[in-house]
Amino acid sequence: MPVKAALSLPILLLSTAFGSPLLAQSVGARAGAFICNYTGRGTSPEVVCAPKTPSNGHAEKVVDRILRPIGLMRNFKVIECSHTDNCFATVLKGQRFIVYDGAFMQKIEEETETDWSAISIMAHEIGHHLQGHTIDGHGGQPIKEIEADKFSGFVLHQLGASLEESLVAVRALGNERATSTHPARPARIDAIRKGWMEAEAMYPKTRMAGKSAVATAPRPVPSGTADRRSETTVTRSPAVSRAPVTPKATPAGLSRVGCVSGDCTDGKGIFVYPTRERYAGEFEEGDKHGEGTEYYADGKLKYKGNFRDNLRSDYGAYYYQNGDKYVGWFQKNVSNGKGTYFFAEGGRFVGVFRNGQPTRDGKMYNEEGAE
Repeated sequence: MPVKAALSLPILLLSTAFGSPLLAQSVGARAGAFICNYTGRGTSPEVVCAPKTPSNGHAEKVVDRILRPIGLMRNFKVIECSHTDNCFATVLKGQRFIVYDGAFMQKIEEETETDWSAISIMAHEIGHHLQGHTIDGHGGQPIKEIEADKFSGFVLHQLGASLEESLVAVRALGNERATSTHPARPARIDAIRKGWMEAEAMYPKTRMAGKSAVATAPRPVPSGTADRRSETTVTRSPAVSRAPVTPKATPAGLSRVGCVSGDCTDGKGIFVYPTRERYAGEFEEGDKHGEGTEYYADGKLKYKGNFRDNLRSDYGAYYYQNGDKYVGWFQKNVSNGKGTYFFAEGGRFVGVFRNGQPTRDGKMYNEEGAE
């Protein structure tokens, strides 16, 4: 799911730590509240966190997604606090927290027009916890922000973000000048770039960057040819009508290569390939898995249906560039099982397919439905 949806709902697990709503003014810096924040701005005195709000598994999944590339388990809790206009890493009563403002996260995503901005902010705050910045008693410091930014760049590379996508949040929110707690924007950009480049040097071909477009297309059923194994002949009917092919122009913003929207590891997202073909749908462990749709480079519909382990599987519809269409069952990327092949000129074959070719267990119909 999009990060703004995952991060806009409260995840409150503070009932064991607080008996009443957490007020920012009642837990000031001396109490350890809001130690490391992303923007360097202070908090509003109206900040309130309600500790009895139900947990949200989707946001926890986003955090776990960030941790997965480095093999660590989450050792902190995540809560939403309205009116902070920020995101923080902090320790309260011995418990580590990531504190975020859902409206702030949604606003930055809308301004940058990408989910990567919210992901990079969360990765930055997680970096504070993992590097011990919230427990040394020294509060916010520029060196801590640099280290957290570098961590953010490394993680976003591993999640499939481009270098520019990794920098969108700090470009939008970084301070022009250095402060006592935060370095100036250029230094933060450089830190993120270093983290991203270190990951690139170690893992130059990540699974997502190396994912290739589905190259194997089901073979079109030729006109007037026989399947020698089954001795079944499929002949085209006279040209009368065309099977519908749904054209779709490439949406704005999809000129980039890679995961351009959503969660392309374990969730729903949009991935653009070097060939400019794209996939929009469900992912599991970085592979197309579940329901999804493939598009040709010109934006026209290519396939709509189910996938397993990056291959077309189970039920779906494949649209050939010549106007033909197959609707039915797939196995390992090609038509296998019962299905219907629609010819662009009119008519259809209904029967059983094996490895992309029709068998004798089928019939040919013209556009009026006559055999």
